[in-house]
Amino acid sequence: MLPTGLYPREGVRPTTSLAEQTVYRALQKALPEGWTAWHSLRVRLNRGPEGEGDFVLAIPDRGVLVLEVKGGQIEVIDGQWLQNGHRMARSPREQSHEFTKKLVSLLEARYAGAIPWFVAATVFPDTAFDAGPTNGDVAGAVLGEQDLAYLRDALLALVDRLLRPGGAPRDLGWISALHAMWGENWRPRMSLGGRARQREKELHSLDRGQLDLLDCIVDNERMLVRGGAGTGKTYVATQVYRRWRDAGRAPLFLCWTRALALELCASGVPDAWTVRELAGDLLVRAGVDVQDGAPVAEWTSKTWDTITTLALELLDLESAPKCAIVIDEAQDFAPADWRFVEALSGGDPLWAFGDPGQNFWHEERTLPQELFGATFLLPKRYRCPEPLADFADLYSREARARASEPAPFDELRVVLVDEPSDLEGAIEAELRRLLVGEVAPGDIAVLSLAGQSKTRLCRGERVGAYEVVRADDDRAQELTVAETFLRFKGLERPWVIVTELGLGPTKYDVRMHVALTRATVGCVVVATRAEVAADPRLAAAVPLS
Repeated sequence: MLPTGLYPREGVRPTTSLAEQTVYRALQKALPEGWTAWHSLRVRLNRGPEGEGDFVLAIPDRGVLVLEVKGGQIEVIDGQWLQNGHRMARSPREQSHEFTKKLVSLLEARYAGAIPWFVAATVFPDTAFDAGPTNGDVAGAVLGEQDLAYLRDALLALVDRLLRPGGAPRDLGWISALHAMWGENWRPRMSLGGRARQREKELHSLDRGQLDLLDCIVDNERMLVRGGAGTGKTYVATQVYRRWRDAGRAPLFLCWTRALALELCASGVPDAWTVRELAGDLLVRAGVDVQDGAPVAEWTSKTWDTITTLALELLDLESAPKCAIVIDEAQDFAPADWRFVEALSGGDPLWAFGDPGQNFWHEERTLPQELFGATFLLPKRYRCPEPLADFADLYSREARARASEPAPFDELRVVLVDEPSDLEGAIEAELRRLLVGEVAPGDIAVLSLAGQSKTRLCRGERVGAYEVVRADDDRAQELTVAETFLRFKGLERPWVIVTELGLGPTKYDVRMHVALTRATVGCVVVATRAEVAADPRLAAAVPLS
């Protein structure tokens, strides 16, 4: 659709020229139908020269009219152009001719079609006259103050004098090309894959506060670090581990989620364990039968719940070598897990990173401050784009009191379906959209708010036509992960698709907060209309029809 009318729609581009403002207001009332006019069209050629046309008018059957506006009292004395009694550095036509040449050159470079005829004219909105100047270059090409009240007729007559009928190509693509050069809208965007790569670079840098925290290591060997989702806890924790390792301390890195431990091992933290798998490994290596000698893969959840207690009871931890320990996901450790950690660390350095707002467990799990000599808060969020983080705050009990309903933002999309059976097809369509946008499969995670026993979409080998794996699969870095929110906690992906909202009825807000804050670029919620209607925060983010 060809652009028509006066641009900008609401008022002039920033200018100190009262004369241009006057002409703009006149054009608002009098621009002939079907014409297009742009205020302040700027050009720059590759070789350097820049220029600006006060007003550029496109007349579909004629061509292009460039209007140079000169305010104040204009006159010619002794062959010299004067403006308010002062000699003008250049004649009114000289500037418009220079700009017109640059505009034609740039249009030829950008537009492959036929180019229309270009002419230049001048407007003196503060100077009234009966007869215009007779200078050969401006004769018949000047409008004055007296023309503004009848500008439509004056423009039609001006164009009749300067542009012959049929002087423009039939293909009017040149008008769209000029509109693009003027630039109506520009919203900075990258391809979906490009956005993911850019965010990866951004997230690998530490700000001043994080560097200050690392500098505290020398003076504080026991530190409890709190921070909300996306504040860089895992990244800082790995830096603490590396500094201790480089200092010869041979530290352990403990966390809660197995997928996080595996990812850390793959990224250069070889001594990363979940706290309970470490306890189980110590028992197995010591020859202790657990669960009547059953293989580790067959241990029940009840066994895992007691494994750190068993390790404390059956192993001589008092004589075991002590080591420095870094803990991530500290909010998930149960009291027995902390007793196990305390026995392992003895008096050696111990740093723990956690977010009480991500505690999902039914029983009370608190961060044991008595183990630490100092506390530190990471206040700045890094992982999520800020609008998405603000939206996730609506699901966090710590942040809810200060959170406000965010305005619509691009980093969250809500896709509605009618029935649960439609979810997989909608997720398949979202995967296709991301992959077509050059997003790598390993940059996507599909997260269910359900648990492992209830999820329907995140336990198979495919979602629609696309292969998916679990978060702890060896191929998780290369393929799309389909996982429950809890098993993905502690990890992140540029793009996250959240689904199966209705299968997570208990602690729904915690589930949603964890899932939303896994995204570093953008999040898509794929849900039924009933699921969205049950969540007023999501309902406010999408019109229900």
